[in-house]
Amino acid sequence: MTNKGQSFNSATSRTPELLCQFGALGHMPPSAPAICCDNLTLTYDELNARIAQAHGAFVEFGLLPGDRIVLLLPTSPEFVIAYFAAHRAGLVVIPLNPLLGTAELDFILSSMLPSLIVISASSADMPAAGYFSSQNESLSGIAPILCFGSSDDEIVSLDVLMERADPTLPSSPRGLSEEVLILFTSGTSGRPKGASLVQQAVINNTRYSNETLGITTQDTLLCPLPLSHVFGQMVLMLGALMAGAALVLVPRANPKRVLEAMSRTAPTLMAAVPTTFAALADLATTERERASQGCRRLRCALTGGAPLSGAIAEAFERAFGRPLHKGYGMTEVGCCIALENVNKPPTPGVGRISDFLDFRVVPLADDSLDRGELELRGSNIFRGYYIDGILTPRQSEEWFPTGDLVQINDDGTITIFDRRKELVIRGGYNVYPSEVEAVLLQHPDVQLAAVVGVEDAKLGQEVAAFLQLVPGTKIEPAELADWCRARIALYKYPRLMAVMAKLPTNPTGKIVKRDLDRTLLRPVATIAETYPTNTPQN
Repeated sequence: MTNKGQSFNSATSRTPELLCQFGALGHMPPSAPAICCDNLTLTYDELNARIAQAHGAFVEFGLLPGDRIVLLLPTSPEFVIAYFAAHRAGLVVIPLNPLLGTAELDFILSSMLPSLIVISASSADMPAAGYFSSQNESLSGIAPILCFGSSDDEIVSLDVLMERADPTLPSSPRGLSEEVLILFTSGTSGRPKGASLVQQAVINNTRYSNETLGITTQDTLLCPLPLSHVFGQMVLMLGALMAGAALVLVPRANPKRVLEAMSRTAPTLMAAVPTTFAALADLATTERERASQGCRRLRCALTGGAPLSGAIAEAFERAFGRPLHKGYGMTEVGCCIALENVNKPPTPGVGRISDFLDFRVVPLADDSLDRGELELRGSNIFRGYYIDGILTPRQSEEWFPTGDLVQINDDGTITIFDRRKELVIRGGYNVYPSEVEAVLLQHPDVQLAAVVGVEDAKLGQEVAAFLQLVPGTKIEPAELADWCRARIALYKYPRLMAVMAKLPTNPTGKIVKRDLDRTLLRPVATIAETYPTNTPQN
C-alpha cells in the first residue's frame, strides 16, 4: 500500500513567507506572555529583545552562517533564546541533553567539531557540568564555550556578551533545503547518530502539529519535556512560539513540579511521556485540589515517545477527567509522523499520517497484507546520518524504513504493533513484544514491562520479560506467566522473567532494552504448563 503526501516547494530559494516562521516569533501584542518558567515570565517583546541580543553576540563572536553551535542547556528560557538566536544567525544547531555522560559528550563533540558550545550555570549539578570545567584537557581545541549565568574565570559569560552586543544586526536565514538542525538519536541500538534536518522539515512539522492540535494565540502549552528532544522542541516550543501562544517550561520535571505548574498556569495543552502521566495520576489521588485547578482549561493531553498502556490512559482520565491522545514520531522525521484528532475520543491507533509525508506499508513475508513495515518519503525526512562526524547522505526520493510494524485501519489511521528489529520469532511463530507487554501491564501489580527475545538452541528465540512492579507489591513470576497464558496464545507468553527495582530508561522515559541485564532472567515454571516448551502452540 502506498499513499502520496503533499509538500511545499523545496527549492533552495529563500521564501520570506515561510522563513518568517523559523527564527522569528509569532505575531502577538508585545505585552503578551511568551514564556513562563517558575517565577519568571517573559513577554513576546522581552523575549524578542533577548533573542536579538544573543543573535548579535553570536555574530560579533565571529560565527558565520553554516557554523555549528552546540546547545547543552536544560529546559529553560536560555535554551529558547539561544535556539532562536542561532537560527537568526544561520547557524546549524546541535541540541544536547545536559544529562549526557562524559563518554557520550566526548564522542559527539570530538566528531562534530562545533564552532561554539553554549552551557548554563543552572545545570551545574547535572552530569555534563564537570566536563566543562577548565581542568578538562579533552576539551582543548574542540570549541570555545559561552555560559549563561555565572561561571568560572576561564569560561566567558554569554550574558555579558549579550549586554554589549548590537541587537539590530540583520538576520541571515538558511534556505529551505539547507541544514538547520543536527539531532542525535537516543542511541537505543548503539552509539548515537546525528540526523541532519533541513529547514523545510522543521516548517512542515510545526505546521502539521499546529494544525492538527489546533494551536492558536489563545493557547497555553505546558512543557515538562527536554527541549533538546525532538518532541518538546518541535511540538511544544516551536508549536507555541510560532503560533503566538504561551509556553510554560517545567525544568527538572518531577510529578510535583509538573502538577504545581499546571495548577499555577492552567494550560490548555500539555505533552509528556506516558510515565509522567502515570505519576501525575498517582499524585492526583492525594492532591485533588491542585489536579482540579491544573485541568480547568486543559483541552488536550498528548503523549508519545513510548507505548501508552491502557492502565495509564484510564488512570489519567479518572484523575483529571481528560483523555490521553497519542502521537507518533521519530527524530529522523523531525518529530511528527502521525497525531490523533484531539477533538475526537482516542482510538487504538495513533492518528493519520502527516499530509507532508508519502508512506507505504511493506508486508512481512509471513504476515497478513494489511500489516508490515512502515516506510516514509518526503521533505520532512532527514538528509542522512552523521557517523563519526561524516554525513552519509540519503537520496531525496529514497524510501526511509522506520523499523515500525504497522497496520492501516479502515478509517485511515495507523496502529503500531512493534519495532521490526524487536520482533521475536519463537519456533517459527511471530511474537510482538508490545502485545505481551500490554498484557503484562494490565496486571495491577506491574508498573513497567519490557519483553525481548533471547537466543534458544531449540526454538531460535525464547520470549523473556523484564518487570518493574508497583511500589509495595510482590508477585511471583509464575503467577504473571499464568496471567499471560490466560490472555494470549500459548506460544507468546514469557518463559523467562526478571523482576527489577527499576528498568533502565533514557532521559525521555523510554525503556532502553539493550541495557537490560539478561543474566537476571530465570526460567518460569508455571502451574498450568502441560506441554513441552519447545513445541509451538496456536
